[in-house]
Formats: sequence, structure tokens, C-alpha cells
Amino acid sequence: MKKAVFGIILLVLFFTGCNKDGSDDTSIVEIRENMYITQINEINLNYREYLGRTIKLEGFISRNHWNDRDYYFVIRNGPNCCGDDGEVGFEITWNLDHDATGNTMDQRSSFPEVNDWVQAIGELKSYHYMGFNFLYLALSELNVLQTRGLENVIR
Repeated sequence: MKKAVFGIILLVLFFTGCNKDGSDDTSIVEIRENMYITQINEINLNYREYLGRTIKLEGFISRNHWNDRDYYFVIRNGPNCCGDDGEVGFEITWNLDHDATGNTMDQRSSFPEVNDWVQAIGELKSYHYMGFNFLYLALSELNVLQTRGLENVIR
């Protein structure tokens, strides 16, 4: 009898499961200002648990040009070796996928100006390029905000 009850409990726990944050896998993961770096590090370290989930964060637009392509990011400044010169955030794109060369397909050309403060909402995805995995948000929303948050975060 005890084995049967124990087995039923294990089955219930197995099928219901529980997440670290107590939410279900369909909830939006909101990156909060007071734990910005910590939450993004958690996602980067355990990205397989977050792929396909919706991420919401605020930061400023950054653009890097590399290999004849513009890459857009929503970032904040974080601590690094020489002060607040680290960048923490995610690449953003309007497309749903990258092709095999890492280039975006059907990329919208409309992004806010560099340094505009935005709220980005998108699905976390990854692509493989030059032997590395890169994470990005496939945007569903990108809104320019009038009120800026902290540009420099420490945790």
C-alpha cells in the first residue's frame, strides 16, 4: 500500500513539475531593473530552459555593424574590467529565424534610433554561426518609451 501511494505521488510530481520561479512555461519572463544582469545571466547559462519563451525587457538600442550586416540589441551598461563598460542584453530582430549563415531573413529595416529607450517583447531563439550559438529575441513588440530606466546596472 505504501509503495502504491508513493508511486502515485511520484507520478503526480512528475507530470505537474515545478519551475524555479513557480510559473508555468507559457508565462512572460520579465527582466527587472533591480536584477537585470542576474536574470540575463540565468537565461544565458540555462538557455535551453528558456528557448521558445517570451522575454520582456527594457534598455537602450545599440547597433553593431559586422560582416556587412547591422545587428541590433537592447542593452544596458554593466560592470566590467574598466568601470561601466560592459553591455548586457539581447540581440533583437523582427524575423522569426536566421539562415544557416547567421543572416536574418525578412529583416524589417525599421528600428528606433540608437540610444532610444525601448521595451522589447519577443520569443527567445538561437542560431548557430561560426561554431557558436547566439541567442536573440524574435520580436513581437518594440516600443519606444519616454521614461528611461537605469542605464548602468550592477546586478
